[in-house]
Amino acid sequence: MKFLSRPRRILITGASQGIGRATARALAAQGHSLVLAARGREALEAAALEIRRAGGGAQAIVLDVTDPASVARGVSEALAAGPLEVLVNNAGSCQQRPFACCTEAELRQELELNYFGAQRMIRAVLPAFVQQRSGLIVNVSSLLGSSAAPTTANYSASKAALEAFSHALRGELAHTGVRVTVFVAPHTQTELGARTEFRGVTSLPVDYVARELVYAIDSAPRRYAASPVYRLLLRLAAWCPRLMERQMLASVRHLLQEPAP
Repeated sequence: MKFLSRPRRILITGASQGIGRATARALAAQGHSLVLAARGREALEAAALEIRRAGGGAQAIVLDVTDPASVARGVSEALAAGPLEVLVNNAGSCQQRPFACCTEAELRQELELNYFGAQRMIRAVLPAFVQQRSGLIVNVSSLLGSSAAPTTANYSASKAALEAFSHALRGELAHTGVRVTVFVAPHTQTELGARTEFRGVTSLPVDYVARELVYAIDSAPRRYAASPVYRLLLRLAAWCPRLMERQMLASVRHLLQEPAP
């Protein structure tokens, strides 16, 4: 039986826009109850209203994953309204600049959002998941976590760390009934996707990526990439790392100061 064969209560971070918002719409259309979490109140409430007007159920919680107190308050508010069954750690951002051009504050903020933010959310929901002996944690990653690209060194590191953490955590929770899945998102037609440029890389529609994320929630594999092309690229990253490294460099060479050979 598929995980989403009955209604579930699902918390998504970064749910006010992009992949998070599109995934929430797709899940609500299937009859699931959504808890939408993000920092910006106006966009968050608009996303929740969109779902309610379509006949779905959505609770909006203003929550900043980089703030431990905000995470504690937000998750407590979500749990007060009913049990949670799925956590989708989707909140994230990418600074696309050479490492030497980034300030230490920018680098730390990116890690706080992409890596430590996911950890905070997991730490907050985990006691409830373990107590009910069920739950699914979905950590949204990127191909850059497996094949890093110049101009995204810190972002790539944050996603590589998130994946390593996810796979280790899965073993720690194996006896509890709590599952952990990594979803490898492609370059997507979102606000974040528009701020990053990789020449020769096709940006996929957000609704397509949302459907793939819903599939990952439903099937809960160890790791799932959101298109056949990205599944092939993950294999190449493992089997032919130098080839992928050259391809990644070629896609961003125009953003670097060094001349092309």
